[in-house]
Order: sequence, then C-alpha cells, then structure tokens
Amino acid sequence: MTNTTLIKYKNEVENTIANIKTNRKNIGDFDLQKYIGTHFYVTGLLMPQLRSAYNKGYSFSTFSLEKQYAIYRYIFKHSETFDVLLQSLFFCEKYVKMAEPEFIFNELLDWQQRIDNWAHSDMLTQHFAYLHEYYPEMVYPHLIAWNKSENPWERRQSVLSLLGYVRFRKKYPPFAKIIALVKPLLRDNAYYVQKGVGWCMRETGIIYPEKTFVFLKDNHHLVSSTAFTTAVEKINEQNKEALKLLRKKSRKK
Repeated sequence: MTNTTLIKYKNEVENTIANIKTNRKNIGDFDLQKYIGTHFYVTGLLMPQLRSAYNKGYSFSTFSLEKQYAIYRYIFKHSETFDVLLQSLFFCEKYVKMAEPEFIFNELLDWQQRIDNWAHSDMLTQHFAYLHEYYPEMVYPHLIAWNKSENPWERRQSVLSLLGYVRFRKKYPPFAKIIALVKPLLRDNAYYVQKGVGWCMRETGIIYPEKTFVFLKDNHHLVSSTAFTTAVEKINEQNKEALKLLRKKSRKK
C-alpha cells in the first residue's frame, strides 16, 4: 500500500471524527487535553460516539485484516488527534487475538513509543495483558526491561500489563512475578506510575487476597498515598482499616 493511499485513509478517519458534533455537556472551560495529560489534540467527543464511529466503519473496513492493520498502524503512528488514535486501538481489540503473536507484540512495542497519556496507555494495557496471559515467556522479559526504563509510561506499563483487569483473565502470573515488578516502583516519583502500582495491587488482591494484604502490611511505609488509595479498593473493610492504622502510626514516628 502506497504512502499516498495511507495518507488518504488517515485523512478519511480524521475528517470523520472532526465532523462529529460532541454530546459532551457543560464542558465550559474544562481543559480535556490537560486532564488527559497529552500533547495530542482532543476533540471532546464521548467514548460512545467514538465507538459508534468505529463500528459504522470506514471505506477500508471490508479490507482484509492485514490491510486494515496496515492502515490503522499508519494512523496511530502519524495522526496528531487523540480521538483518531483511539480508532486504531479499537481495531487492535480484535486483531491482537487473531494476528501472529510475536508479530503483533513487536508491533505494539512500537506503538508504546507514542504513549504520552493514561487513556491511550490503559487501552494498550489490555492488549499487552492479553498477550502476557497466553505468551508470558515472550512478554515478561520486556516488562522487566520496562520496569527500569527512564520513560514513566513504560514503567507504568511494566506492572499494568501483568494483569490489566483480572475479570478479563483466565490465567494469572505467579504472585512472586507480580511483586518482583511492583516493589521497585513503590518509591517511583511519577504520579501515573504510582496510579499504575495501585491498579496492579488492587487487581492482584482479587486473585491473591491474603498475599496482597501481607505485602501491603509489610510495605505500608513504602506505598505512596496515590497507590494506596487504589490498592485497597477491593480489600475487606477490616484489613483496609488495619492498613490505614499502620500507615497513620508510621507518619507519627
């Protein structure tokens, strides 16, 4: 497919999104771009509107999956509109389960380089988590490398890709492999890395409740308030209060 053709399809998707009138009400002076934390232009469209646009399809939606992927890949790599990139991420929700695993994993590693915000990051997380679930020997070494990266979005992804949302998982990594990546990030100073640590611990607590409680108890003085708030969302009230009391006592020392 020529570059001219790829540009044509990118323009088609961008024009489609640009011509949709937002249903978002009372946005006023609220800065969506700042809220999402991205350099990409944000149209303000609601997620159902963006999903609807994707589901209606484009002129290339009847092409083979391979040709569609080539188009969506180009769009993700070259568009400067936040909502347009989401169209590519929507496509990958099905494609990641149908493509050759090593091929799509290496492709998504490249996609990760454009991540600069939590919303795109979280969607990519679900794709990496799926691949890690079924091909951990391929994915986990990359998570170890990301865990030490200077890029905070890679460090965040290193823990979130372990599970994503456990309600979508049928198989889980061993607790020890999860904690091996969580522990080095407990003192990370990046806000969204801490949000990721909290998310990972919350999901881990659903499948390993006792081990997670012990870990949070033993490391109560290291877990940031940002991570802690999310980490204890699914913990029973008795254990949650016990952890809060420990943290309160630590602050007084």
